[in-house]
Amino acid sequence: MSDEKSEVTLHSDRRGFCKLAGSTLALLALSRATASAAPAPPEEDGPKTVPDTKASLPPGALKDYRKLGNFFLVADAKGVYAVSSVCTHAGCSVRSAGTGFECPCHDSAFDLAGAVTQGPAKLPLKHFEVRESAPGGPLVVDVTKTVAPDARL
Repeated sequence: MSDEKSEVTLHSDRRGFCKLAGSTLALLALSRATASAAPAPPEEDGPKTVPDTKASLPPGALKDYRKLGNFFLVADAKGVYAVSSVCTHAGCSVRSAGTGFECPCHDSAFDLAGAVTQGPAKLPLKHFEVRESAPGGPLVVDVTKTVAPDARL
């Protein structure tokens, strides 16, 4: 009888250990998956001066300023503009991907102008005011001032 009881206890302990190990591995995998798709840091108030000038950004140029102020600086045939790097769906940080931007959190996609090309995001990325610090000088992006998507410097 005691051999039977110890076998049941051993079996129960093994099952409990396996459940615990499985749960731990699942949580570890989930934490690693969400670490690379973390929400964007909050935008700091005020203008951000970048070293780029309007002349230094030919059409097709894309500069990543997510660490400075959660935006990308983009140039097209019409001029230079700043588009937010914060996804309008859940606030995650988008990254550049070929001819646009993608959100690693829920797979939303945007074209270079910030328009939604794939949901779940419903709203386009915000555009920020861009101006020259002086004629021909470094560019200033004001992340507190949104502008129309077709606004260019």
